[in-house]
Amino acid sequence: MSALLHGLLISAGSTRPVSLDTHDVSTQLTELIGCNLFDVVHLEDGIDVYVDDEGLLVERPVLNLALTVLAHALGTPAVLFGNGVVLGGDDETGDTLGLTRAQRQRVLDTMRQQPSTEVLNELCESLAPFPNVVRLLRQSA
Repeated sequence: MSALLHGLLISAGSTRPVSLDTHDVSTQLTELIGCNLFDVVHLEDGIDVYVDDEGLLVERPVLNLALTVLAHALGTPAVLFGNGVVLGGDDETGDTLGLTRAQRQRVLDTMRQQPSTEVLNELCESLAPFPNVVRLLRQSA
């Protein structure tokens, strides 16, 4: 019997819990993300985001602002596109893990809060190629 990895699927406009069977995590990630190849973005506290490795190269890339803000707020200034699956990770072994309750709560709390001034400035710099998004961020601060 396989165990389950519990995480969060964050797409443009929605966040929902997901469970992945440990038997074939790679296939499930590509299906959830909607991609052929995925990459992992390491955040603070053993939190990892799996995203489309070719998300910027698709015909109509979709900026995932929620994931981008999350990444910046948790120590990794990355601009992310498309769907993302948030899971835990063991930095020493490289193993993919389910989110702990504390990690899940940290992700959700971070997504509910306004970014700090420092994070907001970093976001605006990273998102400079998207002036309308920068304007929106500045207005909501």
